[in-house]
Amino acid sequence: MTALGDFAIAELAYQGITGTDATNITTIVGTFADYTDPDERAEILLKVQTLLQFKPLSPLTSEPDQWIDRSSISGERELWQSKRDPDAWSHDGGATYYMQSQTGSTYESTTAP
Repeated sequence: MTALGDFAIAELAYQGITGTDATNITTIVGTFADYTDPDERAEILLKVQTLLQFKPLSPLTSEPDQWIDRSSISGERELWQSKRDPDAWSHDGGATYYMQSQTGSTYESTTAP
């Protein structure tokens, strides 16, 4: 076990976290500890944190298969929701969009590769 793994086990035990929860957490920590290069470790941590928040790893695009037509909930108005980031809404099929959590801010989708 690595120093990070040993630390995780001790902290979990101190908090009374045992069984499957402790096993799952130490597995995740152990996998993370396998990255010994600090730059790689930082990059992986950023990606994992992003994914755990249901956020995309790259900018949203206007690709039609990345958007769900939600016009039925808005009456007559065209309304699309991003499949990759449910916080993103569009009135033009994803060419431009706004984040519901930050209304007032409009973003432009990147061109699909």
